[in-house]
Amino acid sequence: MAITSFLVDGAENTVSRKAPEMEWHKAYNGSGDESHPHYVIETRDGGFLMVGDTGFIDDKTARIFVVKTDSTGKLKWTQEFGTPGYNLGNCVVETVDNNYLVAGCLNYDAALIKLDAATGEVLWKKTWNLGSEDAFEGVDITPDEGIIATGYRGGLAENTFQNWGKGVLIKTDREGNTEWKRDISSHMSSGYRIKTVRDGYIVAGHPHTEGKPDFNLLKTDLSGKILWAKTYNTVYWGFDMDADGNMIQAGHTRRSPLSKNWDVEITKVDPKGKVLWSKYFGQPRGYDGKWIHDEVWGARATPDGGWIIVAGTGDETKKYEGRGHPSGNSGQWRVYLIKTDSKGNLEWEGIYGARRGDWAGEDVCLTRDGGALVANDCGQFGFTKIKPFLDPGRRSKGIAEQDAEDDAADRAP
Repeated sequence: MAITSFLVDGAENTVSRKAPEMEWHKAYNGSGDESHPHYVIETRDGGFLMVGDTGFIDDKTARIFVVKTDSTGKLKWTQEFGTPGYNLGNCVVETVDNNYLVAGCLNYDAALIKLDAATGEVLWKKTWNLGSEDAFEGVDITPDEGIIATGYRGGLAENTFQNWGKGVLIKTDREGNTEWKRDISSHMSSGYRIKTVRDGYIVAGHPHTEGKPDFNLLKTDLSGKILWAKTYNTVYWGFDMDADGNMIQAGHTRRSPLSKNWDVEITKVDPKGKVLWSKYFGQPRGYDGKWIHDEVWGARATPDGGWIIVAGTGDETKKYEGRGHPSGNSGQWRVYLIKTDSKGNLEWEGIYGARRGDWAGEDVCLTRDGGALVANDCGQFGFTKIKPFLDPGRRSKGIAEQDAEDDAADRAP
C-alpha cells in the first residue's frame, strides 16, 4: 500500500494513499508533568470532551483530568479532581440534561462526578467505598434517565489499565443515589465498558482469573439479572455496538499470523455474543514485527456499517530501526488508525505522528462532519482531528434498514 507524508500544524502526518489526512492537532496538559487521556466523546454542541489522568499512579501524583473544547479544538475549560495520589478518570457520558458525567476513582473509591457543560462546575460528586481499591470503568444512561456504572471493587492494580478485583454493576438515579448493586465477579475482575440496550445492559470486561488472557461479555436485564455470558480468548480494550446490536471487540494479541509480537485483533459478535468473524492487522510501518507493539485501546461503529479502530504502534524494546518508513524510527510511537467495512475487510489504515516525541491512540470518536477525533497520548491530552472519510448525511441506523433505503434509491427512476 503506497505511503505519503504531509506536514500539518508542525506535525508529521503519514498515511496510506486512501487514508484521510490529519486536519488539526491541539494538546493540553494538567498540573502533572504529563497527562494521559483514556476516553473521548463528541458532545451535542459539536465540541469534544476528553477524560483521563494528570500525573502518575505509580508515584501517587495522579489526579482526574477533564478537558472540554469546541469543534475546532479551542479550549473551553479544564477540571482536575482528587488530592494527588490514586485517582483515575476512565469514562464520560453526556446526560439527558446536556451536562457531563465522569466515571473513575477518587482516593481508591469508585466515583461519579456530574459537571456543568458550559463551565465544568461540579453539580454533584458521589463516591463508593466498596473495598480496598475501587473504580468505575464504564458508564451509561439508563432508559429511565438514571445511571448504570460498571467497574471493580477490592482491586489490586497491575498497571493503569489492568486491575485484578471483583466486577461490580451499580444502578443509580439521575442524582447518583444507589438503587441496586450486582456482583459480577464470577464473570469478570472488572466491568470495563457498558452499553444500554432496549431490554437491559451489555457489559464488557476483563478476566476473573489473574493471568488468563480472557475477555468476557454478558447481558443483564434492566434489574441487573444476568441473562447470558460469553468468554473469548483475547483481552479486548476497544468496544462498541452498531445500530443492529452487533458488537466489535478490539484488542492486541500474540496469536496473530502477522508477527510474534502484539498485533491488532478485531472480533465482531452478534447481539447474543456469537462470534461472526475475527480479523488481524498490524505492522503498518514495515519494521521487524518481533519488536513492534500494535496496542489497541479504542473502537467505534461507523454509520456506513463498518468500524474504526485506534491503536498506538511502536517499539518498546529499544531495538530501534531508523530506515524503512517516513514516519521516523521504530522507537517513535505513532497513532495507528484502521477502517474496515462491516465484514472486517480493510478499507484504509493511517499512521499519524509528530516529528519529535511519541503519539499513541487511546480512543476515538466520530465527528459530525464525517471525520474522527483521536484521544492522542502525546504526554498531554492530544486532540487530533482526522479529515472526513464518511458521508456526513448518512444517518446512523440499522445496517439492514440503511441498505434497504439505498437499494430503493438505486431502483428509483
